[in-house]
Amino acid sequence: MAEIKRLLFIVFLIALTARPALADPTENLSYNVWLEDLTQEAITSGVSSATVHGALSEVVLDDEVIALDQKQPETTITFDVYARRILNAQKVERGQMMLEKYGDRLDEIGNRYGVQPEVIVALWGMESSYGRNSGDFNVINSLATLAYEGRRAAFFRKELIDALRILDQEHIPSSSLRGSWAGAMGQCQFMPSTYLKYAVDEGGDGKRDIWENPNDIFASIANYIAAEGWHSDQTWGREVELTSDIAADQIGLDHQHTLAEWSQMGVRSLGGHNLPDKPLEASLIEPDGADGRSFLVYDNFRALMRWNRSTYFATSVGLLADRIK
Repeated sequence: MAEIKRLLFIVFLIALTARPALADPTENLSYNVWLEDLTQEAITSGVSSATVHGALSEVVLDDEVIALDQKQPETTITFDVYARRILNAQKVERGQMMLEKYGDRLDEIGNRYGVQPEVIVALWGMESSYGRNSGDFNVINSLATLAYEGRRAAFFRKELIDALRILDQEHIPSSSLRGSWAGAMGQCQFMPSTYLKYAVDEGGDGKRDIWENPNDIFASIANYIAAEGWHSDQTWGREVELTSDIAADQIGLDHQHTLAEWSQMGVRSLGGHNLPDKPLEASLIEPDGADGRSFLVYDNFRALMRWNRSTYFATSVGLLADRIK
Protein backbone atom coordinates (compact mmCIF):
# COMPACT_ATOMS: atom_id res chain seq x y z
CA MET A 1 0.00 0.00 0.00
CA ALA A 2 2.83 2.41 0.84
CA GLU A 3 4.42 1.72 -2.55
CA ILE A 4 1.12 2.45 -4.34
CA LYS A 5 0.70 5.73 -2.45
CA ARG A 6 4.25 6.72 -3.38
CA LEU A 7 3.59 6.02 -7.06
CA LEU A 8 0.31 7.95 -6.96
CA PHE A 9 2.09 10.91 -5.38
CA ILE A 10 4.71 10.90 -8.15
CA VAL A 11 1.99 10.79 -10.80
CA PHE A 12 0.28 13.72 -9.08
CA LEU A 13 3.48 15.78 -9.13
CA ILE A 14 4.05 15.05 -12.80
CA ALA A 15 0.49 16.08 -13.65
CA LEU A 16 0.86 19.23 -11.59
CA THR A 17 4.07 20.42 -13.27
CA ALA A 18 3.60 19.16 -16.80
CA ARG A 19 3.31 21.83 -19.49
CA PRO A 20 0.46 21.40 -21.99
CA ALA A 21 1.65 20.35 -25.43
CA LEU A 22 1.71 23.34 -27.75
CA ALA A 23 0.68 21.19 -30.67
CA ASP A 24 -2.76 20.66 -29.15
CA PRO A 25 -4.00 24.08 -27.95
CA THR A 26 -7.62 22.92 -27.86
CA GLU A 27 -6.83 21.17 -24.59
CA ASN A 28 -5.50 24.35 -23.05
CA LEU A 29 -8.30 26.53 -21.68
CA SER A 30 -6.05 29.56 -21.14
CA TYR A 31 -4.95 29.39 -24.78
CA ASN A 32 -8.56 29.31 -25.96
CA VAL A 33 -9.41 32.35 -23.87
CA TRP A 34 -6.33 34.15 -25.20
CA LEU A 35 -7.19 33.22 -28.78
CA GLU A 36 -10.76 34.49 -28.48
CA ASP A 37 -9.51 37.78 -27.07
CA LEU A 38 -6.96 38.10 -29.89
CA THR A 39 -9.62 37.29 -32.48
CA GLN A 40 -11.87 40.06 -31.23
CA GLU A 41 -9.00 42.55 -31.08
CA ALA A 42 -7.97 41.78 -34.67
CA ILE A 43 -11.52 42.15 -35.96
CA THR A 44 -12.01 45.39 -34.01
CA SER A 45 -8.78 46.73 -35.54
CA GLY A 46 -10.31 46.38 -38.99
CA VAL A 47 -9.23 42.94 -40.22
CA SER A 48 -12.12 41.05 -41.77
CA SER A 49 -13.72 38.34 -39.68
CA ALA A 50 -13.25 35.80 -42.47
CA THR A 51 -9.50 36.46 -42.64
CA VAL A 52 -9.05 36.34 -38.86
CA HIS A 53 -11.03 33.15 -38.30
CA GLY A 54 -9.56 31.49 -41.37
CA ALA A 55 -5.95 32.18 -40.39
CA LEU A 56 -6.21 31.59 -36.66
CA SER A 57 -8.17 28.36 -37.05
CA GLU A 58 -5.11 26.88 -38.74
CA VAL A 59 -2.60 27.93 -36.07
CA VAL A 60 -0.45 25.19 -34.58
CA LEU A 61 1.74 26.56 -31.81
CA ASP A 62 5.33 25.62 -32.46
CA ASP A 63 7.65 24.19 -29.80
CA GLU A 64 10.64 24.83 -32.07
CA VAL A 65 9.87 28.55 -32.12
CA ILE A 66 9.68 28.65 -28.32
CA ALA A 67 13.00 26.82 -28.08
CA LEU A 68 14.65 29.27 -30.48
CA ASP A 69 13.19 32.23 -28.62
CA GLN A 70 14.54 30.98 -25.31
CA LYS A 71 17.91 29.92 -26.63
CA GLN A 72 20.67 32.18 -25.41
CA PRO A 73 24.08 32.35 -27.10
CA GLU A 74 26.75 30.63 -25.05
CA THR A 75 29.44 33.13 -25.95
CA THR A 76 29.65 36.66 -27.26
CA ILE A 77 31.81 36.86 -30.35
CA THR A 78 33.95 39.85 -31.22
CA PHE A 79 33.20 42.07 -34.17
CA ASP A 80 36.33 40.83 -35.88
CA VAL A 81 35.09 37.23 -35.73
CA TYR A 82 31.57 38.30 -36.75
CA ALA A 83 32.87 40.26 -39.74
CA ARG A 84 35.06 37.38 -40.94
CA ARG A 85 32.04 35.07 -40.87
CA ILE A 86 29.69 37.52 -42.56
CA LEU A 87 31.99 39.24 -45.04
CA ASN A 88 33.39 36.15 -46.69
CA ALA A 89 34.59 36.06 -50.28
CA GLN A 90 31.52 34.13 -51.46
CA LYS A 91 29.13 36.77 -50.13
CA VAL A 92 31.10 39.58 -51.73
CA GLU A 93 31.37 37.78 -55.07
CA ARG A 94 27.69 36.91 -55.14
CA GLY A 95 26.83 40.50 -54.28
CA GLN A 96 28.90 41.69 -57.22
CA MET A 97 27.09 39.20 -59.47
CA MET A 98 23.71 40.49 -58.29
CA LEU A 99 24.81 44.10 -58.79
CA GLU A 100 25.74 43.27 -62.37
CA LYS A 101 22.69 41.09 -63.05
CA TYR A 102 20.16 43.66 -61.85
CA GLY A 103 22.25 46.74 -62.59
CA ASP A 104 19.71 48.69 -64.65
CA ARG A 105 16.83 48.10 -62.24
CA LEU A 106 19.00 48.86 -59.23
CA ASP A 107 20.21 52.10 -60.81
CA GLU A 108 16.64 53.19 -61.54
CA ILE A 109 15.35 52.32 -58.09
CA GLY A 110 18.44 53.73 -56.40
CA ASN A 111 18.10 57.05 -58.20
CA ARG A 112 14.42 57.32 -57.36
CA TYR A 113 14.86 56.65 -53.63
CA GLY A 114 18.30 58.17 -53.21
CA VAL A 115 20.06 54.97 -52.16
CA GLN A 116 23.20 53.64 -53.83
CA PRO A 117 22.65 50.27 -55.59
CA GLU A 118 25.47 48.57 -53.70
CA VAL A 119 23.79 49.52 -50.41
CA ILE A 120 20.52 47.94 -51.54
CA VAL A 121 22.39 44.77 -52.52
CA ALA A 122 24.37 44.72 -49.27
CA LEU A 123 21.21 44.93 -47.15
CA TRP A 124 19.68 42.18 -49.28
CA GLY A 125 22.79 40.05 -48.78
CA MET A 126 22.91 40.64 -45.03
CA GLU A 127 19.23 39.94 -44.46
CA SER A 128 18.71 36.82 -46.56
CA SER A 129 21.98 36.02 -48.34
CA TYR A 130 20.44 37.37 -51.57
CA GLY A 131 17.25 35.41 -51.08
CA ARG A 132 18.82 32.04 -50.34
CA ASN A 133 18.06 32.12 -46.61
CA SER A 134 14.78 33.93 -46.00
CA GLY A 135 13.23 31.29 -43.73
CA ASP A 136 10.49 28.75 -44.24
CA PHE A 137 8.49 29.10 -41.03
CA ASN A 138 4.77 29.82 -41.22
CA VAL A 139 4.71 33.43 -40.03
CA ILE A 140 1.22 33.26 -38.53
CA ASN A 141 2.15 30.17 -36.51
CA SER A 142 5.42 31.70 -35.35
CA LEU A 143 3.88 35.01 -34.31
CA ALA A 144 0.95 33.31 -32.58
CA THR A 145 3.37 31.13 -30.64
CA LEU A 146 5.50 34.08 -29.58
CA ALA A 147 2.47 36.25 -28.82
CA TYR A 148 1.03 33.53 -26.61
CA GLU A 149 4.06 32.67 -24.51
CA GLY A 150 7.14 34.37 -25.87
CA ARG A 151 9.45 36.65 -23.92
CA ARG A 152 8.07 39.71 -25.77
CA ALA A 153 4.43 38.74 -26.01
CA ALA A 154 3.04 42.27 -26.39
CA PHE A 155 5.38 43.06 -29.30
CA PHE A 156 4.57 39.85 -31.16
CA ARG A 157 0.84 40.24 -30.55
CA LYS A 158 0.93 43.55 -32.44
CA GLU A 159 3.00 41.96 -35.20
CA LEU A 160 0.53 39.08 -35.44
CA ILE A 161 -2.40 41.44 -35.94
CA ASP A 162 -0.38 43.26 -38.61
CA ALA A 163 0.32 39.91 -40.27
CA LEU A 164 -3.42 39.22 -40.35
CA ARG A 165 -3.89 42.67 -41.87
CA ILE A 166 -1.41 41.74 -44.62
CA LEU A 167 -3.39 38.61 -45.44
CA ASP A 168 -6.52 40.74 -45.61
CA GLN A 169 -5.04 43.47 -47.80
CA GLU A 170 -2.90 41.35 -50.11
CA HIS A 171 -5.47 38.55 -50.49
CA ILE A 172 -2.94 35.77 -49.97
CA PRO A 173 -3.29 32.54 -47.96
CA SER A 174 -1.57 32.33 -44.60
CA SER A 175 0.48 29.39 -45.89
CA SER A 176 2.20 31.79 -48.31
CA LEU A 177 3.38 34.04 -45.49
CA ARG A 178 6.81 32.49 -44.88
CA GLY A 179 9.75 33.83 -42.94
CA SER A 180 12.06 33.40 -39.99
CA TRP A 181 11.08 31.76 -36.72
CA ALA A 182 10.62 35.28 -35.29
CA GLY A 183 8.25 36.41 -38.04
CA ALA A 184 10.65 38.36 -40.29
CA MET A 185 9.37 37.89 -43.81
CA GLY A 186 10.75 37.44 -47.27
CA GLN A 187 14.07 38.37 -48.80
CA CYS A 188 14.05 41.74 -47.00
CA GLN A 189 13.25 40.08 -43.65
CA PHE A 190 10.59 42.68 -42.85
CA MET A 191 8.46 42.27 -39.77
CA PRO A 192 4.74 42.66 -40.61
CA SER A 193 4.59 46.23 -39.28
CA THR A 194 7.61 47.13 -41.42
CA TYR A 195 6.02 45.49 -44.45
CA LEU A 196 2.82 47.50 -44.04
CA LYS A 197 4.78 50.73 -43.74
CA TYR A 198 7.56 50.31 -46.30
CA ALA A 199 6.94 47.43 -48.73
CA VAL A 200 6.49 48.60 -52.34
CA ASP A 201 4.58 47.22 -55.32
CA GLU A 202 7.34 48.12 -57.77
CA GLY A 203 6.20 45.50 -60.26
CA GLY A 204 2.76 47.09 -60.57
CA ASP A 205 0.88 43.82 -60.26
CA GLY A 206 -1.13 44.87 -57.22
CA LYS A 207 1.01 42.88 -54.78
CA ARG A 208 3.98 43.81 -52.62
CA ASP A 209 5.91 40.61 -53.16
CA ILE A 210 9.09 40.65 -51.04
CA TRP A 211 9.31 36.86 -51.33
CA GLU A 212 9.86 36.36 -55.06
CA ASN A 213 9.76 39.64 -57.03
CA PRO A 214 13.23 41.29 -57.26
CA ASN A 215 11.74 44.66 -58.23
CA ASP A 216 9.53 44.73 -55.15
CA ILE A 217 12.41 43.51 -52.97
CA PHE A 218 14.84 46.21 -54.14
CA ALA A 219 12.29 49.02 -53.99
CA SER A 220 11.11 47.96 -50.54
CA ILE A 221 14.68 47.93 -49.21
CA ALA A 222 15.41 51.32 -50.74
CA ASN A 223 12.14 52.80 -49.48
CA TYR A 224 12.81 51.61 -45.94
CA ILE A 225 16.40 52.80 -45.60
CA ALA A 226 15.57 56.12 -47.32
CA ALA A 227 12.74 56.68 -44.84
CA GLU A 228 15.19 56.03 -42.01
CA GLY A 229 17.33 58.97 -43.16
CA TRP A 230 19.78 57.67 -45.76
CA HIS A 231 21.59 60.41 -47.74
CA SER A 232 22.54 59.56 -51.31
CA ASP A 233 25.41 62.06 -51.36
CA GLN A 234 27.21 60.39 -48.44
CA THR A 235 28.71 57.06 -47.58
CA TRP A 236 28.18 55.20 -44.31
CA GLY A 237 31.66 55.74 -42.89
CA ARG A 238 35.16 54.34 -43.19
CA GLU A 239 37.71 52.32 -41.28
CA VAL A 240 40.42 54.53 -39.81
CA GLU A 241 43.76 54.45 -38.02
CA LEU A 242 44.53 56.34 -34.82
CA THR A 243 47.96 57.99 -34.68
CA SER A 244 47.37 59.21 -31.15
CA ASP A 245 45.22 58.25 -28.20
CA ILE A 246 41.62 59.42 -28.29
CA ALA A 247 39.91 60.14 -24.97
CA ALA A 248 37.37 57.47 -24.11
CA ASP A 249 34.66 60.10 -23.58
CA GLN A 250 34.94 61.07 -27.26
CA ILE A 251 34.20 57.58 -28.59
CA GLY A 252 30.68 56.42 -29.47
CA LEU A 253 27.64 57.54 -31.41
CA ASP A 254 26.78 60.16 -28.80
CA HIS A 255 29.84 62.21 -29.79
CA GLN A 256 30.41 63.96 -33.13
CA HIS A 257 33.20 66.10 -34.58
CA THR A 258 33.98 67.39 -38.04
CA LEU A 259 36.44 65.44 -40.16
CA ALA A 260 38.88 68.33 -39.77
CA GLU A 261 38.62 68.06 -35.98
CA TRP A 262 39.15 64.29 -36.09
CA SER A 263 42.22 64.89 -38.25
CA GLN A 264 43.61 67.26 -35.64
CA MET A 265 43.09 64.51 -33.03
CA GLY A 266 45.21 62.11 -35.06
CA VAL A 267 42.59 60.13 -36.98
CA ARG A 268 43.69 58.96 -40.44
CA SER A 269 42.23 56.83 -43.23
CA LEU A 270 43.73 53.37 -43.62
CA GLY A 271 47.30 53.55 -44.87
CA GLY A 272 47.92 56.78 -43.00
CA HIS A 273 46.17 58.97 -45.58
CA ASN A 274 44.44 62.19 -44.63
CA LEU A 275 40.70 62.15 -44.10
CA PRO A 276 38.53 63.62 -46.90
CA ASP A 277 38.30 67.39 -46.98
CA LYS A 278 34.54 67.50 -46.60
CA PRO A 279 32.26 69.42 -44.19
CA LEU A 280 30.92 66.28 -42.55
CA GLU A 281 30.45 65.37 -38.93
CA ALA A 282 31.33 61.88 -37.81
CA SER A 283 31.47 59.68 -34.74
CA LEU A 284 34.31 57.36 -33.82
CA ILE A 285 33.27 53.83 -32.89
CA GLU A 286 35.35 50.85 -31.75
CA PRO A 287 33.13 47.73 -31.77
CA ASP A 288 35.82 45.62 -30.06
CA GLY A 289 37.14 48.34 -27.78
CA ALA A 290 40.45 50.18 -27.89
CA ASP A 291 42.36 47.08 -29.01
CA GLY A 292 40.14 46.48 -32.04
CA ARG A 293 39.33 48.21 -35.31
CA SER A 294 38.19 51.83 -35.45
CA PHE A 295 35.61 53.42 -37.73
CA LEU A 296 34.45 56.96 -38.40
CA VAL A 297 30.73 56.81 -39.17
CA TYR A 298 28.31 59.38 -40.59
CA ASP A 299 24.58 59.96 -40.44
CA ASN A 300 23.98 57.10 -42.90
CA PHE A 301 25.36 54.74 -40.27
CA ARG A 302 22.61 55.91 -37.95
CA ALA A 303 20.07 55.08 -40.66
CA LEU A 304 21.47 51.55 -40.76
CA MET A 305 21.21 51.38 -36.98
CA ARG A 306 17.54 52.29 -37.22
CA TRP A 307 17.11 49.35 -39.60
CA ASN A 308 18.85 47.00 -37.15
CA ARG A 309 20.04 48.26 -33.77
CA SER A 310 23.34 46.43 -33.95
CA THR A 311 26.71 48.10 -34.40
CA TYR A 312 28.01 44.82 -35.83
CA PHE A 313 25.21 44.66 -38.41
CA ALA A 314 25.43 48.30 -39.50
CA THR A 315 29.22 48.23 -39.84
CA SER A 316 29.10 44.98 -41.79
CA VAL A 317 26.48 46.34 -44.21
CA GLY A 318 28.74 49.31 -44.88
CA LEU A 319 31.83 47.17 -45.40
CA LEU A 320 29.93 44.73 -47.62
CA ALA A 321 28.59 47.58 -49.77
CA ASP A 322 32.10 48.95 -50.17
CA ARG A 323 33.48 45.57 -51.23
CA ILE A 324 30.61 44.90 -53.62
CA LYS A 325 31.20 48.27 -55.28
